[in-house]
Amino acid sequence: MVAAQEVMAELSLVIRQIGVKMNLYQCQIKPISPFATKLKGDTIFGQICWAIAYKYGKDELENLLNNYENRPFLIVSDGFAPGFLPKPKAPSYILGEDMLTKKQNRDKIWLDIASLQSAKFSHAKSNDEANYKIVANATIKNSINYLSNTTGDGFSPYALMEFNIPITQIYFLLDINQFSAKKLAQTLEFVSQMGYGKKSSIGKGRFEIIQELSPVLEPFITNSSSFMTLSPCVIEGDYDECYYEPFTRFGKHGAQLAVKNPFKNPILMADTAALITPKISELNSIKSKGYIGKAVANISSTQPNAYSQGYAIIISVAKEIG
Repeated sequence: MVAAQEVMAELSLVIRQIGVKMNLYQCQIKPISPFATKLKGDTIFGQICWAIAYKYGKDELENLLNNYENRPFLIVSDGFAPGFLPKPKAPSYILGEDMLTKKQNRDKIWLDIASLQSAKFSHAKSNDEANYKIVANATIKNSINYLSNTTGDGFSPYALMEFNIPITQIYFLLDINQFSAKKLAQTLEFVSQMGYGKKSSIGKGRFEIIQELSPVLEPFITNSSSFMTLSPCVIEGDYDECYYEPFTRFGKHGAQLAVKNPFKNPILMADTAALITPKISELNSIKSKGYIGKAVANISSTQPNAYSQGYAIIISVAKEIG
């Protein structure tokens, strides 16, 4: 048993050093009810894990997570405007933007892949121009005491934020040797029916898959030495340059795990669209993997083997401003 564990540890180290080729897929979804949770990659990944446990069994999920720290089976992006990716979150002078039009620059947040990879940041479009407008609404609710069927001792209304989301594109970096594309497609269909995120039990987060899971044909990794992330991640290692906005994930358990202590430990991450330039010594390794970051363990007292997706899919970005 000890010898077998040593062999697995050595194998994990080798895998981490040389990387494992993963396949990039995409799909498009059409929300058919309001969402109470935004489409962030780490949250989508957690929802997929729940769906795997429900559809294929707890043992299947545990097998996939056993080596997640060294060899992730799946990395999920945020939801994006179809045909576009976000503009890197870097200072205007890095992006070659006019410093006198900062307000307009902030509204221009979407780039097509060709413009992003050729550093033509001046081609960025607004939500209206990309036909991707998320409408947020606050719905007023009130807690009910179901023993008395009243509001209890006092009237304590609260606001539930809901988002009306248009058709959205999501990317998946998948190790098909661990989890097949067919199983992922079936799992996504399962998530569409059970609902995504908060308040899914009352109908929130329902969607239709209008473009089925398919391979991404555009090359995300090119000869450039700079990259942009497609979801929040935990950046580790040493980089020549790194620009990002901080993002703190205050995670919560759902379903039966929410009965005891639903709160996970907070995680400080680099938000989506971080712009990084790795050291030359790390460049080939990062290119071969197609992602950066790490798995985040020890996040829950309720579920000791729970993980958070601290990885992010990357896309090459030209260093010179186009």
